[in-house]
Amino acid sequence: MVSSEDRILNAIDLNDPIDRIPKMEIFGSILPTIQYLFNFHWFPQKIQNGISNIMRESVNTVREILRMKKPESNVSSRFGRILRRVKFIDTIAKKTVGDMSRKKSEQEIKKADDTTVNFSALGMHLPIKLGYDLYSLILLQSPDTFSSFEKAPDGNYYLLSNEGAFYDINPDDLEIMPKGVNDLNIHTKIEASKRYYQDVDIERWANLFERTINKRIGRKKIKDLILPSILTVGIFETWLTTFGNFNMQGFFKEVMAEWRKGGGPYFELLQVKTEILCNLIKRLSEVDGYRVHIIGDDCAEINGPFLPPKIYKEFIAIHTKKIVSEAHKHDLKVLFHTDGNFKLTAADDPKKQWEYMNIILDMKIDAFHPLEMRAMDIQEIKENFGDKICLCNGMDTIELQNGTRKSVARMVKTVLDKVYKGGGNRINGYMAGSDNSLFGGVNLCLVKQMVHTIDEFSQKILKL
Repeated sequence: MVSSEDRILNAIDLNDPIDRIPKMEIFGSILPTIQYLFNFHWFPQKIQNGISNIMRESVNTVREILRMKKPESNVSSRFGRILRRVKFIDTIAKKTVGDMSRKKSEQEIKKADDTTVNFSALGMHLPIKLGYDLYSLILLQSPDTFSSFEKAPDGNYYLLSNEGAFYDINPDDLEIMPKGVNDLNIHTKIEASKRYYQDVDIERWANLFERTINKRIGRKKIKDLILPSILTVGIFETWLTTFGNFNMQGFFKEVMAEWRKGGGPYFELLQVKTEILCNLIKRLSEVDGYRVHIIGDDCAEINGPFLPPKIYKEFIAIHTKKIVSEAHKHDLKVLFHTDGNFKLTAADDPKKQWEYMNIILDMKIDAFHPLEMRAMDIQEIKENFGDKICLCNGMDTIELQNGTRKSVARMVKTVLDKVYKGGGNRINGYMAGSDNSLFGGVNLCLVKQMVHTIDEFSQKILKL
């Protein structure tokens, strides 16, 4: 019987599908999992709307109690106005914040770890049921992600991560939204970030992963049903937790200055982070069932990369290349995720149009994800790079949010046709899935349609 591991590694080796096109997502948000577990899509639309409103009002009530947002009772529904008068919600919310901020005992840490493992395992039900082959455990992106609850520069209170970044919760889809950092002095913030990375408990992290993938769904262990992975935030995206999402200009200024000087405190921080990630990968390689490591590192947008190619190569890619090399030392494959467009259309020399892509390939990654549909032409990428690297996904997430079954089926077939033609009437070295992730706004029925159409196309191709 062909396993998920067989399908994924076969695709990474640039081979044709064994029995079907492998499917993968880098992760899924909590809301689609909840909807799946409660068969949300079977409810009539009116009931779905009512449940969504209850969720929205509940989250907003808690946010108002905790001063994460200013009260807006004038825009609340009748349910929301009633909910805001319920005293026990206030008590529970404030107790949770108090528990988060105080130092935990060993027994409390163990209990928290047990909860993390159970919830991480629960989150794997959805991809396994849908027939995915590769999926990361998003709750294990970092243990104890949030350390306290503090006041941010905008006057509201937010969850504060161990890295010193503030986060809010979107009441519509339960997505976590960045809200800046707790220290606007970049040099003291860099030193604090260094201490964070140096204190990361790699052994605990690996143990949580190992325990999770050995949990059973039915009679089988998770690692026997799907190829599990961990997504670690890459080198470029360190800016989000160091400078904050409101200060990208400060990030550019610091990088340019240090690049001209040949180094500086931020470059040193990236070196520290690289060392820690290399150590984590080494430890994860010892876990039975760990074969593919995912690096999430958005370094471009729909209009192109954030940094000039030369600076990206010398300031960012140099570190990522070390991480990939460490993974390869331990017989692990590396999937690299970044949104955006990497074709430099403004370049005078046609050869320079792919300068950025060639830098990414020079990092020696094994798979490139997600080929954002509205940013890149997957057929063009397949034609130019399909014999060098495994390409992943490329199916429009916006369509999975706002489309119909027919429009999603049409979109999926279009993408797969392009991959097939770009590969010279082959669909080798390719994994299928959304061009981002199963984020909170996706429609589960449309995700199922995407999966069904991929499998349908697989059978058609394999018969040729």
